[in-house]
Amino acid sequence: MSGAIRLTFEYRGQHIELVGSEPVDLVIPDAPAGQQGFSVGLPQSRADAQPDVSVGYRVDVLNARGKRIHSRPLDDPIRTEAEVRSTDPDRPFTHEPINQPKGRFFVLVPALAEAEEVALLRTTVRTQTVGRYRLGHGAEGGGS
Repeated sequence: MSGAIRLTFEYRGQHIELVGSEPVDLVIPDAPAGQQGFSVGLPQSRADAQPDVSVGYRVDVLNARGKRIHSRPLDDPIRTEAEVRSTDPDRPFTHEPINQPKGRFFVLVPALAEAEEVALLRTTVRTQTVGRYRLGHGAEGGGS
């Protein structure tokens, strides 16, 4: 079994979908041996506890019972603005909002034997699940 799984997500506006999962042969640094892939900041003794709440996205790896076995925070994966040229010579570049964002992003998670699903979550004032996706165990197109 590989050391990690590369998840491929695509988004269009607010819709996000897992479009692929494939094994990759590498070790994820924040998944030390003996902790079964728990992220830094989520020690094994607190596996059922909520990770420190912060605004943004995270991916949770879930077992067959829906229990979180790994959690990975993400930098904002959705581009909501673009850098563009400006006519102002003092500020040659500016940022403009993207009305209908679309794109793709990748997330590496440890390949844990008990992993069955991944959940993409977004926290603003409260945490909401954006989607839950069955892992394809190496098959491309593992999303549902």
